[in-house]
Amino acid sequence: MLRSGDADILNFLEQIQLARNVPIGLRCYRLRTMCMHFGRWLNLEPEAMRQLVFLCYCHGLGKISIPDQILFKTGPLTEKEWTKVKEYPEVSELICNQHPLLKEFAFLVRTHQERLNGTGYPDGLRGEKIPYIVQVFQLVNAADAIISKRLYRNRSDPPGIRPYWKQAVAEITKEINVGARDPELCEKFFRFLELYYRGGG
Repeated sequence: MLRSGDADILNFLEQIQLARNVPIGLRCYRLRTMCMHFGRWLNLEPEAMRQLVFLCYCHGLGKISIPDQILFKTGPLTEKEWTKVKEYPEVSELICNQHPLLKEFAFLVRTHQERLNGTGYPDGLRGEKIPYIVQVFQLVNAADAIISKRLYRNRSDPPGIRPYWKQAVAEITKEINVGARDPELCEKFFRFLELYYRGGG
């Protein structure tokens, strides 16, 4: 699946993000773990699996452009702050384009916050303009954001991963209902989540 030299680059990217913020760096590892399981469950080709892995480590590189007081804010973002946050996929793309071995992932990184109904960012892409592998990554990314205790979420209770996978299904289903997600792919993901968190996958 990985090519010669990939492991060194991934380790470098992981160390950069751990140095920026430990929870962010650890999240990359969680995303990679779930993406690998879901990708195998979908029987993805080796190159698609490679793209998934690099998405886990490259999608958030542009967050270095977000000031700490915004990135780690626990309360609601202002309109101005949210505008700043929405710039990070473009910065991630720019960073990838500066490295000869990351250029091939630049477009995938740029599109990882797009939605099928055109409500995503930064370009408002619709439908098939969003690569399938990006849609796969988006589901894992969304589920992890819901299931895991994140700094911007106000949770007084422990992470409690097992109960939260059903919450992830409920939230993603809302997005299906407004045309933001592919229903067929989501149904596969829901079956995978149940197996994954009940120890069957």
